[in-house]
Amino acid sequence: MKMIGLSLSLALVLSGCAKLQIIDEIKIVQSLGYDMEGQAIKGYASYPLYKTTHGGSPLLLMAGQSDTVQGITASFTAQSQFPIVLGQTRTLVLSKDFAKHRISELIHSLLRDPVMGSNTTVVLTNQTSNKILTHSLKQPPYYFSNLIEQNMKDGNTPTTNLHILLNQYFGEGQDIFLPIVNIDPDGLLHMDGAGIFKREKFTLQINRQEAFFLKLLKDKNLTGQLELTTGKNERILMNLLNGKRNISLTNEKAVVSFVLHAQIKEYPATVNLLDNKEMSDLKNRVEDEFQRKIVAVIEKFQIHNVDPAGFGELYRGKLKEWNEENFYRDTYPKLNFIIHTEVIFSQSGVGT
Repeated sequence: MKMIGLSLSLALVLSGCAKLQIIDEIKIVQSLGYDMEGQAIKGYASYPLYKTTHGGSPLLLMAGQSDTVQGITASFTAQSQFPIVLGQTRTLVLSKDFAKHRISELIHSLLRDPVMGSNTTVVLTNQTSNKILTHSLKQPPYYFSNLIEQNMKDGNTPTTNLHILLNQYFGEGQDIFLPIVNIDPDGLLHMDGAGIFKREKFTLQINRQEAFFLKLLKDKNLTGQLELTTGKNERILMNLLNGKRNISLTNEKAVVSFVLHAQIKEYPATVNLLDNKEMSDLKNRVEDEFQRKIVAVIEKFQIHNVDPAGFGELYRGKLKEWNEENFYRDTYPKLNFIIHTEVIFSQSGVGT
């Protein structure tokens, strides 16, 4: 009985320490956006409207302005009848202009006030975060964040989140990459490559296919859709179902080996996939083109002296006397990358 009484007393004490929050009396932010307007920061936050007598949108948008990143939250609070809750924020959208000038301030602000979860996704846009978030209001709740997560998991977008961003910024031997989301001419949200930073400096933008090759170099999840044109001007479209990657390092070269299981979705009508020789020849042409393209992406990284794939981090774990500045000045630009690829056509569709 004493133990039961003690347990009840502790439960009452602990429950009394928690702050009661009623869902209808708080504003739970789903997405945050940051733009620049002159020297000022414009901030936007989408949040669901749980209680309304109107038949309006399930999502609304707040706008604020400040000279500092932290001041944006204060601006939201000043115009809200309910407390602003950022702990459930799923997406941060940064305009390229904001990221070029204030990404370092944002990162340090997030580090000092770690309210958001480490799984919050961070993306760039070539347009404005206002435009992106306003467009997302037309969609069901969580459509925007689910779009990004689906493309990271099953599509061609390299995986990142707030935890990875902080690790890239403060860690050695790797550079920040952020996926880009835009609204296309048809009015649809779509993933559109990635932006790469050297520390806080925006350095390079890569297209969707190049971002996919970055995903293959960096992610554990080797899935996506690859479109290639072979040396015979054949257009091949295939889904990568799964795969493995191995990286072997020496002082002068890095050998990257892939084993990829793929399903052919589109292929030339002249190719008979039931013919073993034709299938083998097609396989070789696909592997050659894959290797050529991934080498071209790595060489682009070397030319701009950015390392979003984190080869420097791998070397740091291998070499006792590794120095980041020396590596990126002397070793990385001259590093010889050798790519080995084996594509296994596990499936080729119905009727083949």
